[in-house]
Amino acid sequence: MKPHYQPLTTILLAFTLLCGLSSYSNAQQATWKITSLEWEPYSSSSMNNSGNAIQHLRSMLAQCDITLQVEFYPWRRAKEIAGRDGYLGYFPAWPDGVNEGFIASDPVDYSGLALLALAGTTVDTTNLEQLFAQHSIGLVNSYVYPAELRRLMDAYPDNTYLGATSDQMLLKMLLAKRFDLAVTDPTVLQYLADRDGTGQIKIVKTLPDLPLVIAMRNTAQTRQQIALTQRLLQRQPRKEPLQPSDCEVR
Repeated sequence: MKPHYQPLTTILLAFTLLCGLSSYSNAQQATWKITSLEWEPYSSSSMNNSGNAIQHLRSMLAQCDITLQVEFYPWRRAKEIAGRDGYLGYFPAWPDGVNEGFIASDPVDYSGLALLALAGTTVDTTNLEQLFAQHSIGLVNSYVYPAELRRLMDAYPDNTYLGATSDQMLLKMLLAKRFDLAVTDPTVLQYLADRDGTGQIKIVKTLPDLPLVIAMRNTAQTRQQIALTQRLLQRQPRKEPLQPSDCEVR
């Protein structure tokens, strides 16, 4: 009996399909690494889900069998480490906090922003310019605030206090009456106050919500990750079901 040989075209086709499936499988089973900060309840190494925003991102990527690995650092350090090979980027970031060499993803979640005071503090105005002109204002020195707040910080430097390196320190300084008002996400400050039982705070003026984005390394090595992430995020507002092609590496 003569041996049976497969035509060369059939062998090449099978090899191509096998390579494609292998590439798809590797993409599906990938582990992506980001850095983050302690910013409860959005991100935290002490929370079971690593924080609500981190959990949201993790669940989204899990739809494509991608495991999210998160390393927590002080914010400036997190941004520095995220620029190294092997990292996708850092999260959660405000759009103005996306450094050079990174690009912002579509929004993963949203953050509030407000001027806050101790419950017993008397504040006679809600005009933003007048608040900076008439009161001492504390801010976190590693955060890049929106442009209007940066303008006011420059306009009223004597009323601006940048000694806090984190929201936890910002709260401690507010409680110690180092300044009259604090500018940060009210959800974060209230979470910390409730957790530590440190007293009541109130919102003096609510500012527009800010998107929470992934600051993604803008390199050839991360281009496919960026494209996949954007496809997944763009489906969120439309609440469209995930398609198998959305998880493909292109």
